[in-house]
Amino acid sequence: MAAETDHAAIERRLEYFLVAAGLVMAVISAIGWGIRAGVGAAAGTAICWLNFRWLRQGAAALVELGRAQAGVEKVHVPKKVHAKFIGRVALLLLAAYAMLVWLHLPAVAVLCGLVAVVPAVVLEAGYELILGEHRWKTQ
Repeated sequence: MAAETDHAAIERRLEYFLVAAGLVMAVISAIGWGIRAGVGAAAGTAICWLNFRWLRQGAAALVELGRAQAGVEKVHVPKKVHAKFIGRVALLLLAAYAMLVWLHLPAVAVLCGLVAVVPAVVLEAGYELILGEHRWKTQ
């Protein structure tokens, strides 16, 4: 049970770090390359956050299905779960297309926002290293 709580805390911090990294990228982009670049980075970050959140929810649903059907010979995954996974990707691609083609936001700025999860993971790793070091010293 404690492991699940730790995982939930990590996922929550990852979301916070993702938003923080995206905001920093958006501000730096706006200062360095103009407001459109800042908007592009912010929009890409929003899509990245939404993707992370939907992927996490979908994975959690699959884990629950697996637990509920443990020991069953033929596992049934509802079509709704498949539709959500495919729909998530389709919606994200459509949003990226709209940002680049219709809104004419800078592609590099949007791409930076779309990969905001990378600095979020690095921040979380640093947090865990520092916290892990602190836990080790206090034991």
